[in-house]
Amino acid sequence: MAAELPSVSIDAPHDSGPGGTLTTIRQFRLSLGDVTVELSSLGASITKVLLPRERKPDEDDIASGYKDDVVLSYASPKEQFNDKNRPYFGCIVGRVANRIKAGRFSLRQLSCSSSSSGDSSTLESYQLETNNGPNHLHGGTDGFSNRIWDASIVDDSTTVRFSLVSPDGDQGYPAGIEVVASYSLVPTIRRDVDTGDNNNKEGARLRLVMTASLLPGETKATPIGLAQHSYFNLSSHNSSYRLNDHDLHMPNCLSYTPVDSTSIPTREVRRVDVSHDKGMSSKPLEMRLMYSSLNTKSAMDFRTKRDLADVLYRYCVDQVGLPLEEAAMNLALEEGIAHVPEGGGSVGTNLAGNAPYGFDHNYIIESSEEESDDGMRLAASLFHDRTSRSLHVYTTAPGIQVYTANYLDGKSPTPKLCKDGATYRQWQGICLETQTFPDSILLDEDELVKNDDVFAKGRCFVLRPGGENYYHAVEYQFTYN
Repeated sequence: MAAELPSVSIDAPHDSGPGGTLTTIRQFRLSLGDVTVELSSLGASITKVLLPRERKPDEDDIASGYKDDVVLSYASPKEQFNDKNRPYFGCIVGRVANRIKAGRFSLRQLSCSSSSSGDSSTLESYQLETNNGPNHLHGGTDGFSNRIWDASIVDDSTTVRFSLVSPDGDQGYPAGIEVVASYSLVPTIRRDVDTGDNNNKEGARLRLVMTASLLPGETKATPIGLAQHSYFNLSSHNSSYRLNDHDLHMPNCLSYTPVDSTSIPTREVRRVDVSHDKGMSSKPLEMRLMYSSLNTKSAMDFRTKRDLADVLYRYCVDQVGLPLEEAAMNLALEEGIAHVPEGGGSVGTNLAGNAPYGFDHNYIIESSEEESDDGMRLAASLFHDRTSRSLHVYTTAPGIQVYTANYLDGKSPTPKLCKDGATYRQWQGICLETQTFPDSILLDEDELVKNDDVFAKGRCFVLRPGGENYYHAVEYQFTYN
């Protein structure tokens, strides 16, 4: 059931789009059994997910039924608003999630023709803010993540509905649109990903449906691609182990989209089992033997369940090109950030020198026999054995961005701004952002589209007058027994 919590007032008016300003952030709670989710109208954000912990024989310090908060967030929406949520904790990002190269894209817009041939189109170019190095990221500094959305409880008090109007020219994008994000907490019914049996584990599914449509009378087209940007840590948001005691499994992700040095896809599609161990043959024999003793799978391959500590170690050696000892030391860092060497990563990886490293990659979600009638496919499963918790992500989207919180440094945001005074460090949580592919606003005449290229199958959705509305569903199935 859904209930409204006390609202939070902010110090200055905030533009919420046509219709005026909002100075109050509303908060809500969804509850089902032992699972509790809290939401905020600032960025239509997930601010808490409370899960019970099962008691195990070797954990006599933890009482049965103890709950942990498993998403990273600010101490309250007020801190989130004042700090502008630079890590994008818990929010919905858009108008277009992820990166757009150089902040530029082109789109064909209809123009009325006086000839008998009817409507014709013109190619229009758009320049957006570049807020992530040379590129545009998540709608810019004033994206949907920093807007206060309208909010209401609907569907017999089972759903919290957030809506936002984005006018023509907002963030530099054409066309006026309305976006809606609806959260509900429902029983688990999806199949168990390990046994294939109907899932009878304790838990709940947090279902999010994101839609967008052109405003009435709108004659322009616009790209649209929303994503939910929560950071998960199934131990606890402030766990000192960070992600080092988690496993990740993505059985339907057989390939990913490699990126350049600024994290823009090269538009190549690469199999996950293609490894980068170039240069290892020139290393000393002892190092080569230690390397060969590692899991022989590529660091990018999650087709079977992988220990994230092991995979980050492998990524550091394989992709970043650091010595084995330094890779191990970086996993145990208690302060600072582990970086790519000044000269860049391993040959062929395009990793920029001095940049924090870890996963920040778009994986392609393949169809499978388990695809449901509503188009939902399993994108990823996250496991935390010590607490018997798991998270299974299902979606209608073609891709999922796996991001391991590479840029969190324990200082931005500062602990006093975070829940429980937590220090959020590199690899503190993992984002599993279902999405269309980054930098994929493609024209119909693009060679990738004409050739029915795999990359083009994940292209950004475009709202067009008289066309279909945008729809993107994602479910987070939490289990704990």
